[in-house]
Amino acid sequence: MCFGQSIKNFHIPDSLRGKNFEQLEKEYSKVFRIDNDKAEFYANAILKKGKLEKNNKLIYDGYYKIAHVRGLEGQKGHPYADSLLALTKNITNDKDYPAKAYIIKGILYNYEFKYKNALDSYIEAQNLSRNRNTDQFYYIKKLVGILKTATEENEEALPLFLEYYQYQKKKVETKDKDVKSYIGSIFSVSNSYSKNKQYQQSKLYNKIGIEECKKYNDYTHYIYFVMSEGIADYYLKNYTAAATHLLKIEKELIKNKDFSNLSVAYYFLGKINKDSKKEKQAIEYFIKSDSLSFASNDFIPITRDRYEVLIDYYKKNGDKENQLKYIDKLFYADSIVNNNKQYLSKEIYRKYDTPILMEEKEQLIKDLDNRNYLLYCFLGIGAIIIFSLGYIYRKNKKRIKEYQRQADLLLEKSKEQKEIIPVSDNKPAEQNVVKEEKGKKILSDQKLQDIKIKLEAFENNKDFLRKNITVDSLAKDLETNRDYLSKSVNELKGKNFSQYLNEVRIHYIIEELNRNEKLRKHTIASIADDIGYNNSESFSNAFRKITGTLPSYYIKLLQEQS
Repeated sequence: MCFGQSIKNFHIPDSLRGKNFEQLEKEYSKVFRIDNDKAEFYANAILKKGKLEKNNKLIYDGYYKIAHVRGLEGQKGHPYADSLLALTKNITNDKDYPAKAYIIKGILYNYEFKYKNALDSYIEAQNLSRNRNTDQFYYIKKLVGILKTATEENEEALPLFLEYYQYQKKKVETKDKDVKSYIGSIFSVSNSYSKNKQYQQSKLYNKIGIEECKKYNDYTHYIYFVMSEGIADYYLKNYTAAATHLLKIEKELIKNKDFSNLSVAYYFLGKINKDSKKEKQAIEYFIKSDSLSFASNDFIPITRDRYEVLIDYYKKNGDKENQLKYIDKLFYADSIVNNNKQYLSKEIYRKYDTPILMEEKEQLIKDLDNRNYLLYCFLGIGAIIIFSLGYIYRKNKKRIKEYQRQADLLLEKSKEQKEIIPVSDNKPAEQNVVKEEKGKKILSDQKLQDIKIKLEAFENNKDFLRKNITVDSLAKDLETNRDYLSKSVNELKGKNFSQYLNEVRIHYIIEELNRNEKLRKHTIASIADDIGYNNSESFSNAFRKITGTLPSYYIKLLQEQS
């Protein structure tokens, strides 16, 4: 009953009345991210104790902890963060506040995928913590790394996580050690290596993290190390080990109400079974994963292909009702993802491109209508699909029209000039420019000129068509170092290396499509492979970001014009 009490009528139970702040903090730390209901209970106790004792430090800490826990559970933490900000915004003699209030606001925005707001909060916190609180200053580096990860700037995020890890690693050997932050920094590095597809490195840090959890008896991140290990093993095709790790954490994720990560775990269990030719088990896990996403309205792009598997499965079995059901669910998931600022810099490539899937959906509806199954089908889908259908349809129609408009503009531009320039309204992300050094020369004129000549040769020789080009590998080829190359691209091109590489590739393939009719008959996957992309998804993401449309729309327009 205590766990269910709100802040307004919360009473500290007798068992906690005699405990001081350090003891309550210790109890909170034990259960944070492990049992968040208990964590919120202890946070309420800290806040209540602070109010009774008129101890501002306890009050501030209580508000911060409640806001953080409620954010983790998908509840509204902003009222507590706003109270904290109002209480501390005029403080000038505290090393933690008001910077910490801005940090928790940023974290809450991060949970809600409002990344511009999060970044603004972190910048405010960083300005306040500079030369005042070293812990906060490095912690904000980690938080910015998380933002970069969310927008697929994984190469740029990794150095920030490594820097934070090195700071915490040194600190854990001192009397001011912060074990929880230290272990959290290890997980950040492991997760970043996984995002960069360096799975062996991810496993190395998982191993370090699990050992440190045991060494310091802090299991806050333990299940996430195990989950990360399972995901790495899946990509390394160690399917038995991967399944063992993911099944091991199932109960803990349920206990902690972490349904978002549970959905991801079920998704990978589905992938494991699919790759192991266990179709029935795969379908069961994909359905579980979808149910959790729908219940929480939380859709992660990496899990999108579960719908493609489900659609194909029911299509193969002649089950048109379920086939239509999962087409509609896919459209709904897309509408959430595409409106979600977490994914502003990318769009998952569709095996089923929108025009194709819309046509298939319309045909299914006609077939079911002819058999008088349409009403039954929609009742089976459920109220959320019925009410969402019109909204989804309008959204998709609007997106299709925009893609067609951008394809028309792109074709018009390509006829007018030899060099294709981006026609999308999207502008390069300002955060990719090195702002601290704006207005100063990053490199000497000689070094900059040398790299400029080498980049021109790189473009003229079409070396950008090679696969797996990274800033490190190209720096080695150009006989320079990573830092010089990265800064030179920023100064010469006004964008980061990843953006530069994508633009030269996309400009090249547009010109090739314009002049080569045979190329237009190739599959998207084949074209992607031709110009150095590892998969269709990466190619379509880059094409859309640069041109405002998808390659399928542009190719279709070219075919109509020929």
